[in-house]
Amino acid sequence: MSATGVWRRRAARLLAEPTVWFFLAGASLFVAHRLVTGDPRLIVLTPGVKAELARQFRDTNGHPPTPAEMDDEIRTWAREEALSREAVRERLDRNDRTIRTVLADKLRTRVAVGIPQREPTPAELAGWLATHRSLYETPRRYDYLSIAFPKDDPSSPAALAKVEHTLEAGADPRRLGRPIAGGDLTDADLRQRLGPALAAGIEGLPVGRWQRLTGGDALLLVRLNALDGGLPSADELRPRLVADWHYAERKQEVDRAVQAIVDRYHIEERAR
Repeated sequence: MSATGVWRRRAARLLAEPTVWFFLAGASLFVAHRLVTGDPRLIVLTPGVKAELARQFRDTNGHPPTPAEMDDEIRTWAREEALSREAVRERLDRNDRTIRTVLADKLRTRVAVGIPQREPTPAELAGWLATHRSLYETPRRYDYLSIAFPKDDPSSPAALAKVEHTLEAGADPRRLGRPIAGGDLTDADLRQRLGPALAAGIEGLPVGRWQRLTGGDALLLVRLNALDGGLPSADELRPRLVADWHYAERKQEVDRAVQAIVDRYHIEERAR
């Protein structure tokens, strides 16, 4: 028999073996996968990657990289890319809490980028403020001065009127020869020091004008110098409200999107 005939008989015998067909199928799948996905050990340096490396260098060092510095950055990037791919190939990324947290954070960031931002309605801002008022409101402080005249002194009403007229004319209360009391107190401190009734009177005064009040056993001339704290004006408050509302709304949307991803998976506990 000729050599050609022998090889034909051997080829026919091999093709009749299931193992040979299994091997050929596996090889075909490998070639097809390589054609579709490319060489997993091929690291491609794109213009986008180079631009990002240059940006990171500039942000860190304060100046664009020189050609030599850029070459170093590329070598470092390629080395890290190769090692990280090899680590993934060897499944070193599995069951590592640090890597898992980093990847989860990166996915969460990607989800956040895809969520559009909308402007809150006036009703939504009002609802946010009503729910979170304590974030923006500070305790009110009352800066005041007071001059007392004893109630049981018959001359006190006339003395009070004279001092009042002098103060309205612009006199300095410190030069009138009478004791002056006052403070810069919160509502709680004011009530504790002067009692609820007198504290309420001072809190209701217009700023910058001497007014008559009665407190305990004295007739008083009181001036509210300044009123601080409380809730800022609507114009002052709006930028903070909008920013805080945006943050909370975005977080809520991201949480919902992330939970939808988590819900695609299920946990199965196994003994081994």
